[in-house]
Amino acid sequence: MNHTSRPDTFEIWGIIMQARAVAYNVRRKELMEQGLTPEQAGILNILHKDKNKIVTPAKIAKEYLREPHTISVILKRMEEKGLIALTKNLNRRNMIRVTLTEKGESARVEAFRLDRINKLFQNLSDEEVKTLYSLLTKVMNNSVEAMAEFESRTHHSLDIFHEYDIKLRSESSP
Repeated sequence: MNHTSRPDTFEIWGIIMQARAVAYNVRRKELMEQGLTPEQAGILNILHKDKNKIVTPAKIAKEYLREPHTISVILKRMEEKGLIALTKNLNRRNMIRVTLTEKGESARVEAFRLDRINKLFQNLSDEEVKTLYSLLTKVMNNSVEAMAEFESRTHHSLDIFHEYDIKLRSESSP
């Protein structure tokens, strides 16, 4: 029986990182036309999906796998643009509720037309897309578990990983 060798995990890691960087930039450029960032579009989608629930910056940070202070900065900018409303909870003054405005919902609808991003998957069959989704979900879940183990052992935050994203954005800004 002819077995092909399994690719080295570092080769797979490299492909994931390259695909992420290029796909992120495709999405970023697509959204720039609307004056949005990929992070803002993602947050708009979280708010739309959870529109009948109480959404807080902490909930968004947890779902988006970002540090709370990173999300707070993004939310302030979105509030300034009129895309969201930040409201203090009258019962728990330290809790802020995040809601989608009409302008934010319109921006979300435009952001998820996905004209260019769909091209990234055009050569994949429906079955391949399902498999890719399943495999990447497993890798993400394994990564979250590994990060939780690392943080519990070392008490380090995720800031260093977010610095990479910020650097990537600043280097590719016009």
